[in-house]
Amino acid sequence: MSGISDKVKPELLKTHELLLAVAAAALMVLPLVITVSDTVNSFIAQFQGSTLLQNLVAPMEARMIAVVLQRLFGIPTVISGSTLIMMGQTSLKVYVSWICVGWQSAVLYAATMFVGLRGPYTTKSKLLVLFAGIEGTFLINLLRETSVILVNMYVGELAAILYHDYGGTIILITWLVLFWHLAYAFVLRHK
Repeated sequence: MSGISDKVKPELLKTHELLLAVAAAALMVLPLVITVSDTVNSFIAQFQGSTLLQNLVAPMEARMIAVVLQRLFGIPTVISGSTLIMMGQTSLKVYVSWICVGWQSAVLYAATMFVGLRGPYTTKSKLLVLFAGIEGTFLINLLRETSVILVNMYVGELAAILYHDYGGTIILITWLVLFWHLAYAFVLRHK
């Protein structure tokens, strides 16, 4: 019996160490990411990039969030453009703004690609990492947006605002750290 527990403990310890390292890294870079994000948001708003994101991307994201809320959580949701109206135990109206559609996640992911794919890796493994990262970042962003709404519905508006402003960034940073860890461990192959 002790032989089994001896084998399990090192693996659990590695998992806990990895989670602790990810949490520490996320908290260390959180202020930098939020500051850069705010600066880039102002820049995009000045050059009308916000109009493009609001008119094209936000309504699509609102529809996808509605599908997740309805299919996974059983929350009846009505969509009007970029506005979602949830009619569960608590009714809630949410506007999906251009600033929340996840373009910052895409920019941060793209930045990590320039660093992460350096080196003598096969083209096939680089392409696998590229597309898996795009898909994963998209899904993480959809999870982030949906979870903000759920926090608002079940915990309250103040909790949702704090979670939106800080939790979303922590989720993204954690995703990127775990993604690159898995990419190097299992996908990227040297030429």
